[in-house]
Amino acid sequence: EGVDLPRALFHLWPAYAAYLISFATIGIIWVNHHTLLEHCKRADRPFLYLNLLLLITVGIVPFPTALVGRYILAEHGATAALVVYGLGALLIAIAFSGVFFYATSGRHLIGGEAEAKRLRIDGRLFPIGLVSYTIGIALAFVEPKASLAMYALTAAFYALPVLPLPRER
Repeated sequence: EGVDLPRALFHLWPAYAAYLISFATIGIIWVNHHTLLEHCKRADRPFLYLNLLLLITVGIVPFPTALVGRYILAEHGATAALVVYGLGALLIAIAFSGVFFYATSGRHLIGGEAEAKRLRIDGRLFPIGLVSYTIGIALAFVEPKASLAMYALTAAFYALPVLPLPRER
């Protein structure tokens, strides 16, 4: 009774931000993963299991997103929610780096060593998420909204077209 719904919805902006950052993160992972797979000529069992590991880390995204949405404005809980969010994002970055570096290493999943080397050079910045998510986790203890901003900046970084599209097959 007497609730100003537009104002209440406006005050939920951090929950919307968490959702959008999470959606962007999942979408960007999908685009980068798809681009990597376009370069792969074959897959072996360890590569498939690394992809499964990546999938499970992406699958946990709704849980920390819900925590951030619920606790970002709370007096207690915002720090813990953003730490959990950052840890989930860090796990995704580790898993994606594992998939990427396994595919581009000497296992011949990419067409040839020259193309694999070029991809490794183009993708050398992928592990930056390991650093930026760690910074985001640390920021959660100081300023939770800055932590959320760091996660958004990391998603924006990963949206940059780091990997080239493969040449015509």
